[in-house]
Amino acid sequence: MISKKPIIIANLKAANNIYKEVEKKITLLYKNLNKDKSKIDLIIAPSFLHLSRLRLFFKKTVTLSAQDNSVFENGSHTGEVTAGSVKDTGIDYVIIGHSEKRESGDTQDIIVSKVQNAIKNDLNVILCIGEKERDQTVKYLKIIENQILSVFGAIDKNKFENIIIAYEPVWAINNKDNLSIDAHGLHSMVIYIRKILLEKYGEAVSKNINIVYGGSITDLNAQDILWNGEVQGLLIGRASWEVDSLIKIIRNAIINPKKSLLKVYGNKK
Repeated sequence: MISKKPIIIANLKAANNIYKEVEKKITLLYKNLNKDKSKIDLIIAPSFLHLSRLRLFFKKTVTLSAQDNSVFENGSHTGEVTAGSVKDTGIDYVIIGHSEKRESGDTQDIIVSKVQNAIKNDLNVILCIGEKERDQTVKYLKIIENQILSVFGAIDKNKFENIIIAYEPVWAINNKDNLSIDAHGLHSMVIYIRKILLEKYGEAVSKNINIVYGGSITDLNAQDILWNGEVQGLLIGRASWEVDSLIKIIRNAIINPKKSLLKVYGNKK
């Protein structure tokens, strides 16, 4: 079902090598958010090696996500972290298809297999999709369509709501000019994604999939992107590494500008 609260996903990547630093940051984050934490669904994705200790320390008070899982279910695959072992740690979510993993070699077939493994083990999947660049002939839209349908077509329809689609256009991530998609452009993409789901799987599926956005999110653009882009949340990378930065983004994002305008002008019929 569509989330009633903004979904904020903090992807810590490999920013912290020391476990105690991560524990301290998360503790400080929740303390400083105070009552605002009840206004969002916050998901934190730390390093694999920190997941187990964080789960034991925070119990169920913090929702954690793995940053990936293996294409393999089990067996002789040294260094691989299987979806089953992630689930056994008590983790509920996993990010799959992130642009950095695609760049390092994850093909669409690999991503499909990873999602299948995650779903088999009752993990919720944050499925990253997005084009590297945009062309005037809009061929990139076919790329988006394939990234969605190849995954959804490989799992049971009853599991569709276990997937959050994270749209992260590669050209808008960590670029030197700090470019991000504008809210109007994002809204157009959200409509397109829902159209793909509608035509293939029907209205109920199209309406009930959560879509979040990732790519050069700051405290200055978070509110506009979230509410005017009409997504259900934000996937935040580098800006989530520092507690103050993440809090600013969250506090700006949770203010619905549309409701603020209604207070000023009223709900005219």
